[in-house]
Amino acid sequence: MNRELIIRLCLAALGILIIMLFWNALKEASDGMKLVFVIVVGVVGGILCVKFVIPWIGDAMGEAMFSSGEKVEQDEMTKAAACISQGDYAGAIGHYEKMLEEKPDDPFPVAEIAKIHAERLHDAQTALQVLSDHLQSKDWPVDDAAFIMFRIADLHLTQRHDFEAARDMLEQVIGNFPNTRHSANAHHKMSEIEQAQYKLLMEQRAKGANA
Repeated sequence: MNRELIIRLCLAALGILIIMLFWNALKEASDGMKLVFVIVVGVVGGILCVKFVIPWIGDAMGEAMFSSGEKVEQDEMTKAAACISQGDYAGAIGHYEKMLEEKPDDPFPVAEIAKIHAERLHDAQTALQVLSDHLQSKDWPVDDAAFIMFRIADLHLTQRHDFEAARDMLEQVIGNFPNTRHSANAHHKMSEIEQAQYKLLMEQRAKGANA
């Protein structure tokens, strides 16, 4: 039981106790005074109901509609972000691993763990190993498998500048998922790689000529 619920229950109990005390005090009062008391209690009770009871019921229904796994995921994501802002990258990885334990079929925490290794710890090899191991660990749905494979290709490009390895992974996407948007995206990405390679080649030739 959380703290907010305890406070609300205590306030409700206190309100009922006060009403009972006043009602007992008005036993000898006139019917008019009793009517005024009932009206006042009704108005105050209505205000309190709108302010506290209805929101509490809404919160309870919201919690019932969303799974505990989603709440855990949000909590772990928040904690991971806090760890990253503090430079605690091992702690952030630990929180994403907890997300994986809760939802082993979710590729997002896998990608985030790899991202921390690559961008924060400057360990592209471990990042690639994390993605490759998870890709090979099960038969992922098409969208999830393509998501991981594109992350591997991006790592080859941005962290290792390995055009051939990136192209090889994109060719696997095209071969594994033909006639899909993933295949189309892979073709587009390969065109970008060819342009980047050509630009790099021209720059190297220009430097050689100047030398």
